[in-house]
Amino acid sequence: MPLLPTLTLGFTVFRPETAPFAAKAMAGHDLIVLEEPRTPGFEEMLADELDVDEYLMLTDFEFPEYAKAQCRTLQSIHAAGAAVLQVHPWMDELVGIHEFFAAGNGPGDIPTGGRPWAVYSRERDWSAKLLAFYRAAGKWDFDAILEAVNDFAMADAAKISDMDKDRAAALKDVLPHNGRTYVECGSIHHDMVFLMVRTLGHGQVRTIHLMEEVCLARYGRRRLIPPGDALTFRHLLGAPRDPAREKLLAARAMVYNRLMEKDETFESASEYPHMDAEATVLQIVGGLGLEQCRELFGRIRHLGVRESLALVLQSSQ
Repeated sequence: MPLLPTLTLGFTVFRPETAPFAAKAMAGHDLIVLEEPRTPGFEEMLADELDVDEYLMLTDFEFPEYAKAQCRTLQSIHAAGAAVLQVHPWMDELVGIHEFFAAGNGPGDIPTGGRPWAVYSRERDWSAKLLAFYRAAGKWDFDAILEAVNDFAMADAAKISDMDKDRAAALKDVLPHNGRTYVECGSIHHDMVFLMVRTLGHGQVRTIHLMEEVCLARYGRRRLIPPGDALTFRHLLGAPRDPAREKLLAARAMVYNRLMEKDETFESASEYPHMDAEATVLQIVGGLGLEQCRELFGRIRHLGVRESLALVLQSSQ
């Protein structure tokens, strides 16, 4: 008899339209593991002893509307008997490093060879590549920008890989021997599949993309992958280096970032505003060659997202 899955990896993008699908995916699990560091007031919020809005004020959440909807879901799941944990050891360590620096210490005070140093040094390298990209983006040298994008993608892949190894090791310590567990994963963290299969064995792990039914129905794909993520995935998976392909993905990512809506909520007639906006932008950039990206980026680099998208759509008519 085949083993029934005991662990569900739920891959998500943290948008309000995804929250109902997260609630549906979490149902029926005995343990919910969130991809977030420990936050003040979490246990009190789960027990409905702390108002959700007050809880959200204690921490600067990157996606507050999504967080609010998820808190309501977690309260309901917790009241029904499921356990809920925050497990993200990398971010917990990073918070500790920030507090260490706030107390007047510096990088030289972190003992080398330990986990705090490993996290700090990886974050330092990642930040340096991000700053290099910002510097390149402030100048008009498209090829230099693309080189900086690819350098950052490699640093991002290395950081994601380390984060996932840390989280998988921590999950091994908290997974129950019986029952079903749901593990929340950001969409880029696909190393978690291999890492958890290695821990639990084949047949014990299943993966879902939270909006895959909608995405399949509307676009014939399980999920939409932006070009920047596709570039990072290449480095995560150890794909053979292909400078031409990497340069094209970086160029498409630069155009994508100028066209894709970044606000968590925005006016739209769509039931799934971010998904539909992303599908539109991916259709545009997916057909662009390198020189077309160069020309288009030059036209829209100083425009706002909505103005840029309107210009591109008007030009295509």
